[in-house]
Amino acid sequence: MARSQEPRKRLPENPSAENLRKQAKQLAKDETVQLAAAQRRLANEYGYRNWAELMRAVATRFVPLLALRELVVFPLEVYAIYVGRPKSINAIDAVAAGSPIFLIAQRDAAVRDPSVSDMNEVGTLGVIVERQNLSDGTAKIVVEGRRRARVKRFVFDEEYYKAEVEEVADSERVNLLDVGLSRLGPSQPLANDHARALWRSVLSALNNYTREKRKTVFVREVDDPGVLPYLIARHLNLQLAEQQALLETVNPVERLEKILAHLQVPK
Repeated sequence: MARSQEPRKRLPENPSAENLRKQAKQLAKDETVQLAAAQRRLANEYGYRNWAELMRAVATRFVPLLALRELVVFPLEVYAIYVGRPKSINAIDAVAAGSPIFLIAQRDAAVRDPSVSDMNEVGTLGVIVERQNLSDGTAKIVVEGRRRARVKRFVFDEEYYKAEVEEVADSERVNLLDVGLSRLGPSQPLANDHARALWRSVLSALNNYTREKRKTVFVREVDDPGVLPYLIARHLNLQLAEQQALLETVNPVERLEKILAHLQVPK
């Protein structure tokens, strides 16, 4: 981003748009100038050409955050979510089309106005694919989880919740070749016998689960077996903490082991 000059002031490590607005208002009062003039002067002092550039620089460091109650959003899954809290409405208002929103579960769903200590540290970056504004002032959104992310810092003291996040990648990749499901045929050597046996055990346990529960569980075809636990987890009666633990597991083989254990224990 272009700068107007060498900054006379340095933005703090965790800049707050609200704090900058307060600085501008105080400057306008102290110098007896219009607010727009004070905002422009303050932006110049921080090295930006105008107020809009300064606000964009602050905003792009963070992603709007939706604090979820009794819901853990997994990557590659689609969810319908009803949004009612004012800060949550403001958060979805702040998301530009196609831009990410961070979806993260509260530790305690009963907390109406969560603080940083009430939040988990790992959630899912997603996109809003559909929004419907309801007559009572709330909204219904359809979101698609994209990738897992960890919070570096929260900002809860502004008009909506936001967070600076970093992507959390799997510690290794388990593909269909590893578990012996490649279309290359049975003569292809297998890279991971444990992963192959685990994959087959999960599929067998899922079949047993659906038969015993007389429940249809549709799991779409995937290229990455490490994703399968996410697709299955939504259909199981897992506690919120169990879902969160599954989301936080970075080793795909361990995720398969965890979902197998859940499938084998009556819920």
